[in-house]
Amino acid sequence: MSKLDKIVLAILAIEHLGFGIYGLYAPNSIAGLVGYELGSEFAYSEMRANYGMFTALGCMALLSIFIHSMARQTYIIYSIIFSSLILGRILNYFITGDLVTSIIVAIVAEAIVVGLCIWRLAANRQTAETIN
Repeated sequence: MSKLDKIVLAILAIEHLGFGIYGLYAPNSIAGLVGYELGSEFAYSEMRANYGMFTALGCMALLSIFIHSMARQTYIIYSIIFSSLILGRILNYFITGDLVTSIIVAIVAEAIVVGLCIWRLAANRQTAETIN
């Protein structure tokens, strides 16, 4: 595994472990950041379920630094999940016409994650083909 992959995976791990654990621990704070109202037990459960997923993604990225065989699958899973978030946000725009700055920032951040993952998948594939 290249040093660059370790850096990319470390960034993904820190970002998603940080947000994930914060959302699990303090769902009201995260809800306030995005403008949610947590008015029921189910709302808390949904918030913690989503941030539990981010925590799991961060753990995958962290483990991939040490278990190199996980890196490819981690990049693929990140690409799929964050592409689906981007698709949902774009679909929301076509349905509601709303595209405020915070949504644009989220799309850009998610696109950076997808771009990094696809870039590393392609680079690692070329490296593997060169070796073989």
